[in-house]
Amino acid sequence: MYALRNMKIAVFSDRDGTINKDENYYLGSNPHWKEQVSFLEGVVEGIQLINKIPNSHFFILTNQSGVALQGGNFDNLTVERMHEVNLFILTELHKNGCNITGYFACPFVDENYALKAIKKGKIVNPKFVVNNHPDFKPNTGMIQKALSQMMADEGDYRIYAIGDRASDVEMSLNAGGIGILVESSKTKELGDVEKVLKMGKDAHVARDYLSAAQIIDKDIKTFSRL
Repeated sequence: MYALRNMKIAVFSDRDGTINKDENYYLGSNPHWKEQVSFLEGVVEGIQLINKIPNSHFFILTNQSGVALQGGNFDNLTVERMHEVNLFILTELHKNGCNITGYFACPFVDENYALKAIKKGKIVNPKFVVNNHPDFKPNTGMIQKALSQMMADEGDYRIYAIGDRASDVEMSLNAGGIGILVESSKTKELGDVEKVLKMGKDAHVARDYLSAAQIIDKDIKTFSRL
């Protein structure tokens, strides 16, 4: 094992429902989407805590399924708008004293998602339907892109992920990392808490974002003493 001063840390965070409030907004679809952006409790403090960890990098990784939908306001949610929303959120976090290394977003969905959306009366753009796309969580494509940006691979970093869905935790585990589920009304509704609790010792559940960051901070300090 190696000392904390030599350890490289990569923390990957989900966006909607994890960093910012999510009430099925599909941020970017509403012409007044900037008014819908608000950060959840403990997010700013949690990111600031992560930023204090030596040799740490913080990325936002987000599935943006709304880009695959068509009709009505969804026509506003293009790939370009998706990037505009992400950059706006990064800027607002920076204003609040948070250092974000970068972000990656996946506009693709699989056939299972598409079928569920169609049953709900939504229109799906087939060009965004790609089964097992490497960037679609819980696949690790966005993690690999982030590590490539830093000219590194999985073995160079201790990896963590924070998110409000079981797929966020599973993504981190698939990359050999530690995953932390932040509880929300959606996680309880979908049974994601129970799913994560069955994923093993590297999967955790936190009551809010700051608690998730504290789990990371404690784990790194423990690991560095081994």
